[in-house]
Amino acid sequence: MAKNILMRRLLPLLALILLYQVCSAQSADVQSKITEIRKMYNNEMEWINTMLGDETIPDDYITSKVRHNIAGTGQAEETIEFFFNDDFDEELGKYVSSLDFVRKTTVYTIAERKSYEEFLYDDDGLPAFYYTCFTTYLKDGDNYAEKCVEIRAYYDKGAQFHTICKVGNDNSSLVEVPLTEELENQLFFGFLQFGKLKDTLNGILN
Repeated sequence: MAKNILMRRLLPLLALILLYQVCSAQSADVQSKITEIRKMYNNEMEWINTMLGDETIPDDYITSKVRHNIAGTGQAEETIEFFFNDDFDEELGKYVSSLDFVRKTTVYTIAERKSYEEFLYDDDGLPAFYYTCFTTYLKDGDNYAEKCVEIRAYYDKGAQFHTICKVGNDNSSLVEVPLTEELENQLFFGFLQFGKLKDTLNGILN
């Protein structure tokens, strides 16, 4: 009888210990993947800086400037930088350009706003990392206030597994907050651009 009572008391504790171990293992796996992606990002930045700074290294990048009128926002100018590599495709029998990284800056001249985005692809051409920073109006109490937003999203084989969102009155006061529905939409549209940017490069080079 006493043994049964003891077991009933121990079972919830054992369940909590098991849950903690599972959560710790998942957290460690997430951190490991984030560390790997950050290393991939740093390597890409190092290569880009080396390539652009050394005249003896052939350049593999395209800069595109687009000016267009956006409804509700006015005149906008986009600067898009495509960084890619050329690998020989055995099946096609020719060199094919594959996208590694994209930097995109959008300036809205009438609204006087600016947004910046980065897109990092993994070795299979799938989304690995997305970063964006911009200013927008977000609900603050009963009113809307202009806020600075910074979002980082990490992907494993193209599937999002971790997101960091920071919001503040300016870049020096950013604090981490949960994603709102509005910011979720921004992240969704950012994700869609991975495929569109690849299609753009393929249309130009392949």
